[in-house]
Order: sequence, then structure tokens, then C-alpha cells
Amino acid sequence: MKKIRYSKERLRNNLRMGMFFISIGIILVLLSFVIGEWKEISIQSVGIGQFGAGIFMLILYYFENRKQYLTMVNGELTKNTLFPKKIKLNQVKSIREFAGDLKLITDKNEFVIDTQIIEPNSLVELKNELNKYKLK
Repeated sequence: MKKIRYSKERLRNNLRMGMFFISIGIILVLLSFVIGEWKEISIQSVGIGQFGAGIFMLILYYFENRKQYLTMVNGELTKNTLFPKKIKLNQVKSIREFAGDLKLITDKNEFVIDTQIIEPNSLVELKNELNKYKLK
């Protein structure tokens, strides 16, 4: 099993955003206790929303760090998203590179790989693996 990893920058950004949103959420909730209610909008509601967004970003960080972007097992490439997408590499008819994306084209569908979010070493590994199949 080979894993094509997310770039470290992407993972760090998800972690930072999660921590930022959580800290802003906590500050706003605490501020709402000090200031009280505003006329137009409740600061506490905004703070809870920010806190929720932070929790979501931390969950996203954990998921992406654990699963990584792509997984290759026995000639099958899987994109690890909420609903995983799979493609068998022996069914790929051609590969096109356009605007930082790799498109693996089969008879039935296209499988798009965003190369800008892949770690450089993993990208080389992915391209070497795809070259083994000698596609156009």
C-alpha cells in the first residue's frame, strides 16, 4: 500500500485555522459574558459558531493527516474524501495534465488529481507509478 501524502503546508494550515477559530470563539463567548447582549446580534452566538468552525477544521486536519490524499493498493487508486472515489489503474485509457491537475480518463468517467496539494516526493512517486502503466 502506497500513500500519496498531502503537502505539509496544507496540513499545517488546517491545524492553524482550527486553533484560530477555536480561540476566537472562546474569546467571543467570554466577551459576551462581560459586555452582555448587543442590540443587533448576540456575540455569544457568533463565538459558538466560530468555535464550531474550529472543531470542524481540527476534524478535517485529523482526517487528512490520518488518511492522506491518495492510496494505491493492488492497482487501485483511491481518493480519500468523505465519500472515497476509486479507480482501477488498468482501466485508465489516457492521462492528461492540465492546469496543475492530472486527469485519469477511463471509458466511463474521469478521475481528477489535484497535484498542487500533494507533497513533492509523493508526486514523483505517483508519476512513477502511473508511468509503469505506459499510458498516453
